[in-house]
Amino acid sequence: MANLIELKDLKKAYVNDEIVTKVLHGISFEIPRGQFLAIMGPSGSGKSTLMHILGFLDTPTSGTYKFGGRDVSTLSENQLAFMRAEHIGFIFQAFNLLPKTSVLDNVLLALLYSDIPTKDRKARALEAIHTVGLDHRVNNLSNQLSGGERQRVAVARAIVTRPTVIFADEPTGNLDSKSGTQVMDMLARLNEEFGHTIVLVTHETYTAAYAERIIHLKDGALLSDKPVTERRMPGDGHTLK
Repeated sequence: MANLIELKDLKKAYVNDEIVTKVLHGISFEIPRGQFLAIMGPSGSGKSTLMHILGFLDTPTSGTYKFGGRDVSTLSENQLAFMRAEHIGFIFQAFNLLPKTSVLDNVLLALLYSDIPTKDRKARALEAIHTVGLDHRVNNLSNQLSGGERQRVAVARAIVTRPTVIFADEPTGNLDSKSGTQVMDMLARLNEEFGHTIVLVTHETYTAAYAERIIHLKDGALLSDKPVTERRMPGDGHTLK
């Protein structure tokens, strides 16, 4: 399986008032296309910083990041913006929906800078909403939904562009266990049925168990990189070896 993402000796440091804070210390690994990967680690381990770099929201201080074989450091700001719009879907812990806007319009927002013809955008958005099982909520405002439903809208918004990879940063962090399981089942099905590459950032063992591989970070360094031998199976809570 071809690698979608390749990192080699990736480092990140922030400078504030001449004080240098090193966050990532020489991270190297690959993510094959279509893989479900979980990134775990305690607070301050560099998980979110790494995800922001992988999703073109931040840039490394040094090292190499290749996406689809292209060295990301050679891309202009406009090219990076195009790569984000074309290839990346984001799901965040805080949902990041517009509160007094309908489910349909929240999902349509993700297509604002897309090259998808305007006449086709509503059908594409409705298809994504159907995929997450919210047809009955299309015209509801997002602030009229439960937390689980809002995160499902966020999933629909992430997949409406049919991205190459979905980055999910603590997607169950604000949900009860039932809603969290529903969201994780959905991500697992997107990976299995539609072939989306999934990169999950989490501190929760039960969500990481949906992945086929888990990377652990500690203090900005790669601590371990292991396959999951007993994966959680969507739907019934059993595991699939």
